[in-house]
Amino acid sequence: PLKPKVIELAAEIFARLACVATTINDKDATLKGDPVTLARLSFTLAAAFQKVEDDINAEALPKNVGFKVQDSDIAGWMK
Repeated sequence: PLKPKVIELAAEIFARLACVATTINDKDATLKGDPVTLARLSFTLAAAFQKVEDDINAEALPKNVGFKVQDSDIAGWMK
């Protein structure tokens, strides 16, 4: 399942792509391209963006995974 952030971003991307792909004149509006294709592209772009954001955030996490804080460690900090 997709994260809600990805769905929200995909909807925003879709709205922008649809605006760019729409021609409006005095008589009608024409969407250049298939809306399903635009939707798929929107989700692909949103998922890629989310993956890169997750990767960047993971790089910023602490790297001392094996470090365990003991009561004695905390007591030593209080001195």
